[in-house]
Amino acid sequence: MLAKYINEYVPINLHEMRFPGFDKKREREIWRCVENVRKGQGTRKVESCPFCGSVDREVIFSRFEMNILQCRTCTLGYSEEFPVNTNDVYSDRDYLPIAISDYQDNAEYRKKRFGAERISIIKKYLRREHNGARLLDIGCGTGWFLECARDDGFDVSGLELGEELAGFTGDRMGIEVWTQPLGEMPDSELYDVITMFDVLEHVPDPEDMLTHIFRLLKPGGIALFFVPNLDSMGFKILKGNSSLCMPVEHLFYFTEGSLQPVLKRVGFEAVYSATKGMDIADMYSYYRDILERPDVSRFLEEMVDILQPVIDGAGCGNHMRFIVRKPI
Repeated sequence: MLAKYINEYVPINLHEMRFPGFDKKREREIWRCVENVRKGQGTRKVESCPFCGSVDREVIFSRFEMNILQCRTCTLGYSEEFPVNTNDVYSDRDYLPIAISDYQDNAEYRKKRFGAERISIIKKYLRREHNGARLLDIGCGTGWFLECARDDGFDVSGLELGEELAGFTGDRMGIEVWTQPLGEMPDSELYDVITMFDVLEHVPDPEDMLTHIFRLLKPGGIALFFVPNLDSMGFKILKGNSSLCMPVEHLFYFTEGSLQPVLKRVGFEAVYSATKGMDIADMYSYYRDILERPDVSRFLEEMVDILQPVIDGAGCGNHMRFIVRKPI
């Protein structure tokens, strides 16, 4: 079994994805977003579990004095405070340079390592010829994944609520990048594939977003999405120090048990799920940059291609990925 996990694993270049100073840079960016919200319209308290309504919950970790809770009934993790106005986070003038720095500066590596993998998953489950298939990427950011999809023959467009970022990507690629909320997308815009990578955790009502994705898919169409996995090694070890703990940006921290009932309620058929993560990469950068323990970071760097495949295979990677289909 170990050999199987290792043979199936696609290595991650730690120096590309967790460059020196990564954790300190990430911490500054998370703090800036928290401050922007506090200086803007502030936050509102979440009084019960957004998925099941239970008030039986516990604080599992915190960052910048903002608590992350876990529902004891359905296991969903969520921030205790939601921004009153998400524009305080995503339309800030600093958000575009942050997105460019975080994603576009190493876009070529991302396309080769992650983009190709995502395209292969889509093609495996898409029931029609992929050439000319309409693909919408929600939260498309700088558009590096859309470049991969377009180069492979898909007819692509994006959706990005940050107007500055949407304008940057639309102009750079010469494609349509929608800026309205998904619920305002017209019914005439139907897609064969809808993707969203690290997006669902940002929205105040994930079930509503999934319902609109269902509406905008053609019968038999598929959606591929990635979300943080609360039930992961990365969160178990790093807790609030995880790079995925972003209190005013990441409003939700999903478990498979909390998300599967929602997918079923919306009407989707779940056809694929797995965990793949950067747990060891996150530990590596934390021990290197924050704790300044080069002995531990060197060990993690040497062992990442063994440890991460085992974590993924055990279902404990810090990202879950799903393919869901709209029934015909």
